[in-house]
Amino acid sequence: MLVFKQQLQAHQLTQSAAASAAGISAAALAQIVNHNIWPRQNADAIRQRITDFLAKRGIDTAKSFEVVQTTNQSDIYTDNKNTTLISEEEIMLLKKQVLFPATKKHFGLFRDPFE
Repeated sequence: MLVFKQQLQAHQLTQSAAASAAGISAAALAQIVNHNIWPRQNADAIRQRITDFLAKRGIDTAKSFEVVQTTNQSDIYTDNKNTTLISEEEIMLLKKQVLFPATKKHFGLFRDPFE
């Protein structure tokens, strides 16, 4: 994540407004802001338009395109959620239930329909 995203949030600016000012789609700006993935064409021009957008609003652009260092434990992805989901799925699986012979005879089933 870039410092740019924090600057937008601090000054209550939307990413879509910044994207339209930069002349790119909101999805392209989301890739820039969240993952630091820039478009292959005109990256320097887009960077300049974003800088102009921030400068017009009085925001310091010196560190806007630096990557934020996350130190919060909540920001760091842990794999604990996936392991709990797997164990819950295993618990939710039902045992195989077979039909009684009388049930099979009544409905005319000669083999197990669930296999």
